[in-house]
Amino acid sequence: MIAEILLLLTGHSSSLFPEDHTLNKDLSPLLHPGEKQCLESLGLIAYRYRKVKTSCSRLQKSPSRYICALVASLSQILKQEYEALVVETEAKVLKRDPLLVANGAFVPLSSVRAIFSAWDAPLAALSTLMDDLESDKEWKAGPLIDMLLSRSKTGVHRVAEIFAQLSVAVQSVWRSHLTALLVHGSLSESEPLATKDYTLIESSFPSCISPQSLELIAYVGRAIGTIKAVKWQKQLPRTLATEHTLMLERVLPEDQHAFDTVVSQIRINVGEWLWMNILTKKDIDEAVDSL
Repeated sequence: MIAEILLLLTGHSSSLFPEDHTLNKDLSPLLHPGEKQCLESLGLIAYRYRKVKTSCSRLQKSPSRYICALVASLSQILKQEYEALVVETEAKVLKRDPLLVANGAFVPLSSVRAIFSAWDAPLAALSTLMDDLESDKEWKAGPLIDMLLSRSKTGVHRVAEIFAQLSVAVQSVWRSHLTALLVHGSLSESEPLATKDYTLIESSFPSCISPQSLELIAYVGRAIGTIKAVKWQKQLPRTLATEHTLMLERVLPEDQHAFDTVVSQIRINVGEWLWMNILTKKDIDEAVDSL
């Protein structure tokens, strides 16, 4: 039975649970109440894992780079941690590990249940996440990052850790779009951060970004994009573009203070460069007169 349970935990179907995580009615009367409870708990873990994996397979075909990044990160977490735990447990059974195999003869279901109990809460949370992701055909970057950050703020350490990792994966993709806008004045064909006239799209920004940073992002993006569009003789120096790229790579929007500092510095750098290289004497005179 242990071999079948381990197969079940890796996502395979089993006669122990003909439907979902409901224990086989013919088997149930033959089990001790404690064994039945352990099997049902393991069956629920296996069911949730299979459900999450199935959802990942569907969602990885999403046209959204944000959803694909989330799914790729989640698949990696499951492979490195949950699936590795199943392999490790199987190895202990085969080697008759005394901590798992009682008297070197049999494996108590309670011991297997105890090993996988750490995945009760994470898989329950991930199962709910998959339901939410599949219920909405088009997740925007802002609400998606907000949702992941919100769910990472929980007292259940493992759940918080997983959702924090998923959030970082999505924020990293978002940051690449922001870098294109602030460094090159470029907008993505799909899921752009702004309209063609560089008006920021509200749903493309997580709520953790301050209003001040939003204003600065709009200013810098419009300035760089306009200079690029009119093919001005002088373009932003490559060294400055590289510096700004490196600055952005060191921060994520969830770290509001650090993010605000970087965006503010980029605004200062671009403003100074514009003042020295693009603005005409007339522009400067008008700016001074307006003070």
